[in-house]
Amino acid sequence: MVQAATFFDASAGGRLVLRGEDRHSFLHNFCTNDIETLAEGETCEAFVTDMRGHVLGHVWVCAQPGRLWLHTVGSSVDDLGSHLEKYVITADVVIEDATTSTSRAVVCGPQAEAAATLIVETLGESAGSPVSRASVDWIGGGDVLLWTEASASEDLPLAAVAAGVPIGSPEDFESQRIAALLPIVGIDISSENLAQEVDRDRRAISFSKGCYLGQETIARIESRGHVNRVLRGLAIEGSERPETGAVIRSTGDDQDERELGRVGSVAGNEKTAVDSGLAVALAVVRREASQPGTEVVVDTVAGPTSARIVSVDR
Repeated sequence: MVQAATFFDASAGGRLVLRGEDRHSFLHNFCTNDIETLAEGETCEAFVTDMRGHVLGHVWVCAQPGRLWLHTVGSSVDDLGSHLEKYVITADVVIEDATTSTSRAVVCGPQAEAAATLIVETLGESAGSPVSRASVDWIGGGDVLLWTEASASEDLPLAAVAAGVPIGSPEDFESQRIAALLPIVGIDISSENLAQEVDRDRRAISFSKGCYLGQETIARIESRGHVNRVLRGLAIEGSERPETGAVIRSTGDDQDERELGRVGSVAGNEKTAVDSGLAVALAVVRREASQPGTEVVVDTVAGPTSARIVSVDR
């Protein structure tokens, strides 16, 4: 049994496939990372942005022979696909929503690579089903995304069990996702957020690539200043959890007047209590309150509760 790795179902979240001779250059024009140099078998993280540098999609782009796969965490690709379709005029590009025609999982942990290999080998022996894989940093470095082109298939979890890889619960994945400060578009970030507010610049933004939609704003922020808000985690005192949308306030006498942000995703796992130093909620907060360790107050059903700001090394 591979104890230092965990298999999680990753069916939540969308998958787009781009085909056609112009797929690399086309996508390169609409996202923040360098797609033109992405070789077969490689994966990169990127934001798809509008002309003002706001986030329309947060994707992991996986290059395969003849195709580019775009994977999201937790969010649909309906709006993202429609956005890209608007610009397919003369380009040789076909965009397909492959969400319902694929099954997907992610293997996390120090031995994720070895565990993923065992799962793929086991599945190949038992069913002969082809499995695609990509390296992603969702919960930790070296996570492995696996997917098969089969709708609602049980092949991946069955192969994980046969390979001796422990199966994690959706609740455990959610807690670890939040602790890793991995946002979901539509819950934690939206088209109101600039790409740099998500604070994943090193992973998801190339500041040396050529022109793309939204580049002017993103480059100006990089060269001349900073964003006024940024994605952070919240480590919350006690067991009471806020609801999504709850107000985050400063701890001073003016706490009723100074709103610092609103809560996004919330985990219910008690193992991630404040004493562990891990986030149990995500929020985009004002920069002046974004330093790790900053004490804030969060509204809950039971009343205001103390919390502190959490970040991670990106």
